[in-house]
Amino acid sequence: MELYKVLIQFIITFIVIYLVYYFYVISKCKKKKNYAPVEVNLILMRHNINVKKINLYGMIKLVSLITSFVIAVAVTLITTLFENNILSIILGTLLSLVVAMIFYDIIGNIYAKKSKKVVKKK
Repeated sequence: MELYKVLIQFIITFIVIYLVYYFYVISKCKKKKNYAPVEVNLILMRHNINVKKINLYGMIKLVSLITSFVIAVAVTLITTLFENNILSIILGTLLSLVVAMIFYDIIGNIYAKKSKKVVKKK
């Protein structure tokens, strides 16, 4: 498959997944102020992040972008990489899990540093 077709497929997949994620998850987070998706709760618990010191809604939007990216990469690889469907599904799943864990860990470290900053009073 030609590279531009793969790139177009990736971009379309990313946009569709992000829009679905936006309408189902982010809009729910707007309505319910204390609601956070499972991925965000996992990051908050794993890195012991104080929710009151961070912008939770910004974190939810960032996690939704990364989740959409990871799923779009997995779908693109599954549909274009191998002829063997089972092998492509296994590799796509493993790759998406590893990439998601790496990105979620990076986000968790960034927000953990932000939540631990102490504001100095004058």
